[in-house]
Amino acid sequence: MLGVADVVVANDPITGQGSNSASKCAASYLASILEHGEKEFDGDWMSATFERYWETAQHVTKWTNAMLAPPPEHILNLIGSAGQLPPVADRFANGFDNPADFENFFYEPEKTGAYLASVAGA
Repeated sequence: MLGVADVVVANDPITGQGSNSASKCAASYLASILEHGEKEFDGDWMSATFERYWETAQHVTKWTNAMLAPPPEHILNLIGSAGQLPPVADRFANGFDNPADFENFFYEPEKTGAYLASVAGA
């Protein structure tokens, strides 16, 4: 038996990731089951299967936790820029589907500044 989505990775609903996480977890588990074939489904397989899902879920958790705190200045700048620059708005909105991308432009002020400069200069 494997726990699915928010049964094993609890997140605040602030980023609306519950159904996304459940769907992505189910898809990840299905892929692991199909790839495993006729071999025994043991504890090692269960751990590896969860770790595969965690590769996605860790980004959801990090983003959700970041959104629970008051936004730092670089995030306020990012959100303000999204109101003026459609590529920024699109990338932020697409983060709801792929929170891993936030690693590239959201969490660190330096990465946010470099991203905004690249879009504004484009």
